Amino acid sequence: MAYLIAVVAFLAVVFYLWMKTKPKNFPPGPPRFPILGSVLYLPRKYPHVVMSGKWAEKYGPVVGLMFGSRKALAVSGPKTVLEVLHRDEFQGRPVNTRVQKMLFNKRLGLIFTDGPYWQELRRFTLRHLRDFGYGRTSMESLIMQEVDDLIKEMRSKDTIQVHALFRIPALNILWAMMSGTRYSRDDEELQTILQGLDKIFRSGTQSGRFLDVFPVLRRILPESRTYKHFVDIINNLLNFVKRTVREHEQNLDENNPRDFIDTYLIQMRKQKTNAESIFTEEGLIVTCQDLFNAGGDSVDNTLGFCLLYMVLHPHVQSAVQRELDSVLGRDRRPTIEDKHRLHYVNAVITEVMRINPVVAMAVPHRVVKDTTLNGYTIPKDTFVLINFWSLLHDREHWGDPEVFRPERFLDENKTFVKDEWMISFGAGKRMCLGEALARNTVFLFFTTLLQEFSFSVPEDESTPQTLPLSGMIMAPQPFSIKISRRV
Repeated sequence: MAYLIAVVAFLAVVFYLWMKTKPKNFPPGPPRFPILGSVLYLPRKYPHVVMSGKWAEKYGPVVGLMFGSRKALAVSGPKTVLEVLHRDEFQGRPVNTRVQKMLFNKRLGLIFTDGPYWQELRRFTLRHLRDFGYGRTSMESLIMQEVDDLIKEMRSKDTIQVHALFRIPALNILWAMMSGTRYSRDDEELQTILQGLDKIFRSGTQSGRFLDVFPVLRRILPESRTYKHFVDIINNLLNFVKRTVREHEQNLDENNPRDFIDTYLIQMRKQKTNAESIFTEEGLIVTCQDLFNAGGDSVDNTLGFCLLYMVLHPHVQSAVQRELDSVLGRDRRPTIEDKHRLHYVNAVITEVMRINPVVAMAVPHRVVKDTTLNGYTIPKDTFVLINFWSLLHDREHWGDPEVFRPERFLDENKTFVKDEWMISFGAGKRMCLGEALARNTVFLFFTTLLQEFSFSVPEDESTPQTLPLSGMIMAPQPFSIKISRRV
């Protein structure tokens, strides 16, 4: 009898706590269970499709979730997504205990921070990256060096595997600004780090893993082999960045900074007596790591999708080449200055980024103070998932969002027209720091490659699929292309 009473009492407490987890007037959402919350209903793959499909139809554009006892929102639909991206109270970042544990147990860098620290670091980073490559001339020089090297390699091949084809070239462009260093495509250490990061991007989800939802279980359950592998990957990258920073410290000339790392180190020395300074060696290492992670993968996958749609739509590829020949001729390479004259090229690149965005969902946000959204009560520290894909595939706006149709971005005069719903790089204060660099890199690689080569599906291979690999960043499924020199 005593045992039964204890069980009933335990269940009563669990039920009470469960009832208390959902605040009044919180948005509707999938069923939630005691302790687990809505975790069992979270999609493992392509959550952006579920959010803007089944969930939006059943619950509306704002869906309430519970990650254990942690409150969360899944936001879809053009009006609500754009509102959340521009409202200050939704611009925080949630604490990821797993990531923080490996980053000196502090909130550092550009990705996982918010507030005054993040604002000052972002301004500093953007200002000084401009000094070492964000200017048009220097940026173009860095990009074209990588383009030329890749073209030399491609000229010697009949077919090539597209997966990760652009990753090291894209990373080299950013890393040259950061550290003054570039790497060959076959650099073993860098390849090992990038392959590890690719596994993290492919296996990760925006809502986090089970032990991120229930961090208390880390004290009870042994660390999994997968988690240990995750730690090893991050440590390899941290050690790589640490070594680069230490090399800069040994050769630093405060009167002649060579790159962003030098500039940050000089700022550290200037503020070494300021107890409130945000500039620390640990902060520099994490900032470099954040830029490293973001620098290559998104550009690589965007260019991969560009080549994928060219081989799937040969008539579009031919139209791109006709415009390049008409506007530029064959005697000179494209430049950033040519961008405003290549209307069809811009339409094609924009359509690729719309139909298969590499960032389908924003890096999770956090509500920094109690607020409301669409009439619902949203408490402080609510975790927010923001669905970019829902804008890029809104049927009412685009008409046929599943169709690859670059002409949707051209007016009656065949002039490229921007669309405010194209938020591939985000919007508001959290807009991607590297948008200009990424856009110019994609433009120069794409136009130069299409000027030099034609691409098709190899005769002995099946037609590649457009369904992307799932993960924190979308990527094309591995495929090969046949390369033909244009004559």
